[in-house]
Amino acid sequence: MTETTDRDRERAEEEAAVWLVRLSEAPEDIDLREGFEAWRAASELNAEIWARTARAYDLVGKAAPRHREHWQTRAAAPRRTRNRAAGDLSRPPLRPQRRFARLSPRRLGIGAAAALALCLVIAFAPDMLLRAQADMVTATAEVRSAVLEDGSRLLLAPQSAVALRFADGAREVRLIEGEAFFEVVSDPAAPFRVVAGDSVATVLGTAFEVRRMGDVEQIAVQHGRVRVALHDSPSSSATALDAGEWLRFADTGEPLRGQRAPDDVAAWRRGELIARDRPVSEIVDVLRRYHNGAILLQDQAFAAQRVSGIYDLRNPAKTLENLAAAHGARLTEISPWLLVVTPR
Repeated sequence: MTETTDRDRERAEEEAAVWLVRLSEAPEDIDLREGFEAWRAASELNAEIWARTARAYDLVGKAAPRHREHWQTRAAAPRRTRNRAAGDLSRPPLRPQRRFARLSPRRLGIGAAAALALCLVIAFAPDMLLRAQADMVTATAEVRSAVLEDGSRLLLAPQSAVALRFADGAREVRLIEGEAFFEVVSDPAAPFRVVAGDSVATVLGTAFEVRRMGDVEQIAVQHGRVRVALHDSPSSSATALDAGEWLRFADTGEPLRGQRAPDDVAAWRRGELIARDRPVSEIVDVLRRYHNGAILLQDQAFAAQRVSGIYDLRNPAKTLENLAAAHGARLTEISPWLLVVTPR
């Protein structure tokens, strides 16, 4: 029996969300209905995820639509409602409309419900898990600052979580997920430690960033010095990082080390993402943390392209639209809460 990985489940959830939107847009297309049925029957995982997504859709679809002022449309006719149970959603999809402004009020309502259903299925459970482990958590597009017990300052990026331990002379922060920037008050008697996955950053007094996203951990220093080591490794194997230096750990290979301008460390503090030769998929992963909705990548060639640039985190939808247009893809706004990138 083939083991189901987290990535398999994420992919099925994304595909189910796209099917949900397309099914709602074109309920009478027999050919595309057959395509959907083939996808659902392809695996038990697909069938399970579809059942959960359809149930969430049915619950959200019964709620009154909100944020109608964002729904641009040319149609003036009143919206018609449909009383259809979740089990009746297994009808074929048409291709999504290419531009958001062309969607009718009926389709926009459906798209909004689909986006909310996606949030329920994909986002809600991980967020609850983070909150159960953490002392400090940020939501999408939220940046929080705090003064810790020792006077050090912590700035937490969106969709990030930390657990704190300040007792018995210890000063330790565990980065559960996301990004954090620290300005550490010097105390030679009590080194300040940040644990992120398998890496441990130890400092006396400095300013630095720690990032943990998936299986990738990175430490970058703005000023001062940081010693970085892996758990259970001898102190002699620690790597020292000075201002502007960074170290990245991933499960896929040896640690990578590099240099950047110290002012570029934690550029998210000023609403910027600075990328140098990074795959588009990584850029999109960051943009998801700043977009109040879901972003689906349906163009793998686009996702694999490597890019360099400075990207605006304050307007993730516009940033993604520009990125797609510059690299042979198209962004479709299914609703204010669901963005889908497809091949041009």
